Amino acid sequence: MSRVAVIRNKTKPSDQDVYTMVKKAVDHLGGIKSIVKEGDKVALKPNVVTGELSGPGVTTDKRVVEALIRLCQEAGAGKILIVEGAGYFTETSKALKLSGYIDLAEKYGAEVVDVDKSPVVKVAVPDALLVNPVEVSEAFMDVDVRINVPVMKTHDQLKVTLGVKNLKGVLPKYMKRNFHKIGVVKGIIDLNKAVPIDLTVLDAIVAMEGLGPSFGPKVELNTVIASKDVYALDRVASRIMGFEAEELDYLVEADNAGVINLSEPVEVVGEPITSYTYKFERAPSGTDFAEGVTVITDGACSACHGTIHSVFYDIEQMKKMGEIRDLVIVVGSNAEVPEGLTSKPLIMGACQAHNAEKGCYVVGCPPNNDHMMKAIREICGIE
Repeated sequence: MSRVAVIRNKTKPSDQDVYTMVKKAVDHLGGIKSIVKEGDKVALKPNVVTGELSGPGVTTDKRVVEALIRLCQEAGAGKILIVEGAGYFTETSKALKLSGYIDLAEKYGAEVVDVDKSPVVKVAVPDALLVNPVEVSEAFMDVDVRINVPVMKTHDQLKVTLGVKNLKGVLPKYMKRNFHKIGVVKGIIDLNKAVPIDLTVLDAIVAMEGLGPSFGPKVELNTVIASKDVYALDRVASRIMGFEAEELDYLVEADNAGVINLSEPVEVVGEPITSYTYKFERAPSGTDFAEGVTVITDGACSACHGTIHSVFYDIEQMKKMGEIRDLVIVVGSNAEVPEGLTSKPLIMGACQAHNAEKGCYVVGCPPNNDHMMKAIREICGIE
């Protein structure tokens, strides 16, 4: 039976509290020396996102990563890497600087690896569902120990982003885009098959609900969750968030593929799941955004749908939704532009390039939020 350690602080944790929480969680799993041996090369994979949005609930709390660095050094690790690749439109080196990870690495003599500026290696996927091979950071593969350090968040495409999804950050940007084109659910399962993880430590000190992974409201749980089994961790963490495993496509797909068995129980030590009673707000889904907006979608990937949600979130925050009238968005490789529209449609994404002349075209895979906003302003006459 897989074991998941849940450690909760009674109040907002201090820096020392965070170290103690992480150590307690790892100790429940046999201690850091059961994972890291003398002289081992260790890679830590946090969630940095863009850097510009860094903060509790968005970026992995640096104190969690710092605690893991200290523990690994105490265990005699020979070298420690912090490995990350930021989102589609973000320069990873900039995100790592803005989020404070470069300074953290310098403090402890660790090395920062920018996935988008370092070599990648092709890794075979055993019994692949969709992708074989996968191209991942060579530095992340060329270590003795890999530690995954995600944040607890809802997600506009997968409902939650926890340990399994966080591993996508070791892919170069072109591979990330390809995952969303061909199927991110099976893609992340194949990635986790190809890239073994020795330990996952989930930052749930401040989590995120609603429009995750960047824009949702924060939820203070003062919690750290750890496991050597990333799927077991995701099962427990999503339960704490108020999700049933059957709601999460990637867990269901992994179960169907025999990667996990959802009928098998997970041993939870530390804080009982039943002490968590807050149900996280789900990320918005579907294409019914607001009065005056029509989304024509056929064959669109989850990345483009997620972009639409985040753009309309931005518009709501600007209090400009009332200025949108008769906006038609066409997205997806099979979507057709209707005849007889009374206003110019927004044609969205690389797979709609063949219809670019039929409206206000926004290029990208997926398009940049700023470019989407510019097109919507032009179509709707928003100042």
